[in-house]
Amino acid sequence: MSSSINNPRHQYSLKEDLTRAVKAILVFLWFTIPLWILILRFLLPPKFSVQVVGATGLESPPPAQHNAPVSTVFNITLHAANRRSSGRCYRNGEVAVRYSGYTVAWGRTMAFCVGEKAARQLPLVAWADGVCLPSSLRERMAADWRAGTAELEVDLRLFRGNDGSVTPAWISCKATAGGAKPPGVTPCTTFASQNWASDIAPAWMQYF
Repeated sequence: MSSSINNPRHQYSLKEDLTRAVKAILVFLWFTIPLWILILRFLLPPKFSVQVVGATGLESPPPAQHNAPVSTVFNITLHAANRRSSGRCYRNGEVAVRYSGYTVAWGRTMAFCVGEKAARQLPLVAWADGVCLPSSLRERMAADWRAGTAELEVDLRLFRGNDGSVTPAWISCKATAGGAKPPGVTPCTTFASQNWASDIAPAWMQYF
């Protein structure tokens, strides 16, 4: 057995096999690069982000009305960027705003389209009339909003309108809002089919 290991011919054959395997892999990758570019070009999903531009109804309640229902309105801007070479349309959708696990507003989105390699902004309004929240939660939410540290969850469900799909795209965003500073734009996470391409594709591929 030791003689076979120390055999120069055996070692040389193993080296040749490894060299041929590496060359075959490199050749395969080289010839399939155009195919991967075409696949990723048509599978890259849109990118979404949100901006909470304002809200009403978050003031601290008077001591005598701690248990009174609250009515809120959130003005949100949805930023959509389409990285595909074809347009993408959504026929309708829903939006919900949560604070500390409580739904404090909800609404519907209008139908909209984003052209190929284009971006657009869509105003959204989420509201609630007569929501009962614990008084401690209302006070904390009002204090966080005044300080500009209100941590909100903005969840959307969008239905595509140009491919007949009945499976919605679920979009989850975590935004910090409030205070006197201009609202920032928060990237969102999209849960939908074909999103694997967004994770493995280099950024430069979106320009092809």
